[in-house]
Amino acid sequence: MVYWPCLMNQTPYCIPIGYVCVNDKVCFSIFPKGRKWDCFQKNRKVCFNVYGWNDDHTQWSSVVIDGEMVPVTDLAEIESVVKGTIEKMGLDPEAYLAKRMEYYKKNIDNPEALKLFKIETASMGGKTMQTTLGK
Repeated sequence: MVYWPCLMNQTPYCIPIGYVCVNDKVCFSIFPKGRKWDCFQKNRKVCFNVYGWNDDHTQWSSVVIDGEMVPVTDLAEIESVVKGTIEKMGLDPEAYLAKRMEYYKKNIDNPEALKLFKIETASMGGKTMQTTLGK
């Protein structure tokens, strides 16, 4: 979940977003249109939150990162993000990597194409807590 402290109609904007962690950075992609893009244009600062439960639901953990969205434009870095996504999603590297990299190479300067970003971390915190809901 990413929270943009961008006021759209005086309302904070919180969105679910697919992400991958590569080289200690949270990375994600968005198209340059719509509400997410409008927020990015107004304010690059974000708050990223992710949480999860252990297998028997006896504890949960969370991480909160405050930082700034930075475009990823270096092709080697883009390839690292694509490879991280392939691994996370369980995709076939041979079928996916070349196709996706061709897209980024072809569209790197296209203002309407999918854009990759990473969060440059300003601060990060986390918590793990026991719960009473487990088995």
